[in-house]
Amino acid sequence: MTSRRSPVFRPLVFLMSVSFLRPQCPVNVTKVYGRRVLTHLAGPYVIGVDAGGTKTRAAVLTLGGALAGSGTGPGANPNSGGDTAGALTTALSAALGDLDRSLVQGGVFGIAGAGSAGRPAAVAAARRAWHAVGLSGSPSVVTDIAVAFAAGTSASEGIVVFSGTGAGAAVISDGAIVQRADGYGWLVGDQGSAVWLGRQAVEATLAALDGRGAPTLLAESVPRALLGPLASTLMADGAPRGARVRRPPAPALAMVSAGAAAPGTATTTLDPPKRSPSADLALAQAIIKEVYGRPPAALGRLGPVVCAAAAAGDPVARSITDQAAQWLLRDVDAVRPALTDQNSPVVMAGSVLGHGPVADAVRDGLRERFSTDPRMAGDGAIGAAEMALRRLGLRPSN
Repeated sequence: MTSRRSPVFRPLVFLMSVSFLRPQCPVNVTKVYGRRVLTHLAGPYVIGVDAGGTKTRAAVLTLGGALAGSGTGPGANPNSGGDTAGALTTALSAALGDLDRSLVQGGVFGIAGAGSAGRPAAVAAARRAWHAVGLSGSPSVVTDIAVAFAAGTSASEGIVVFSGTGAGAAVISDGAIVQRADGYGWLVGDQGSAVWLGRQAVEATLAALDGRGAPTLLAESVPRALLGPLASTLMADGAPRGARVRRPPAPALAMVSAGAAAPGTATTTLDPPKRSPSADLALAQAIIKEVYGRPPAALGRLGPVVCAAAAAGDPVARSITDQAAQWLLRDVDAVRPALTDQNSPVVMAGSVLGHGPVADAVRDGLRERFSTDPRMAGDGAIGAAEMALRRLGLRPSN
């Protein structure tokens, strides 16, 4: 006997899959940070922006919290070489697409460098970008630190410790920074950030190459990450003395160079160095040219390389990641007294604190201090948009 499905089966499944849509709203399939999602074009909307040192993200939410659009742009922190207005405009334009601008009811921009010193410039850049994409009014501007906290919790108060292009910790209350430690930029602060890790890695590599420092895997993985195929050419004239570490199997070394750990495959036993001064000199000069030829924030791409070398057992890299974690936990200790409720949530944010040796050490340190697990921040642009909804009274503050 042949069985037949009920004729209402498919319509019921379809209605369940789009039950969040308003009646008679059009459906659209769009890209969200590279992934296809089902969304709809019915407003009104709010906009959230997370503008960091290396990337800017924008998200458009409906008042019901559905994601209606998203976009990305380059880094927006002028202290790291970014064009704030240009980056914001690029991300906003991509996020809005063909949405009706007149239905946007507000927005929150979290911008790196928008503290008191850089706030006037950040506000001006945000307004220029807002108007450039055809929006009326003006967005609210906060620091990306407040947005990072909002991306991890809906609580009104707590601590956020962050490490991406910048680094530091802050006590947040109702979207404002009450107390802050570090986050002062690459030149005078941001200890423990991806840029700081990158700078330490370059220093250790140069010291290994010219004989001032200990041999380290970084002397191979850092040039490969910075210079690509040119590194192999420059190192062909005898292995650089800084890289004379007994090599793990080729796949493991490739993973370290690419920024992925190869646990259990690397060793830090040192072989007597075979010096090649000409190769060392040429490689060091190529590294210097590359580093000074790019904005400071570009050093952040070496953060994963350092973490991978540390996870592979390299003592120099491990020392760098240990110091990074210590700096970040000191930041937390410095701001903690400003909490009115010591049971408030603690949020970890930023690429360095996603996973790896720095993240593990900071997480352990926070557990010891607060006797609870810290929360991980999600997408900062979504956090900013949620802040915009709360300011319209459409989200609970706790």
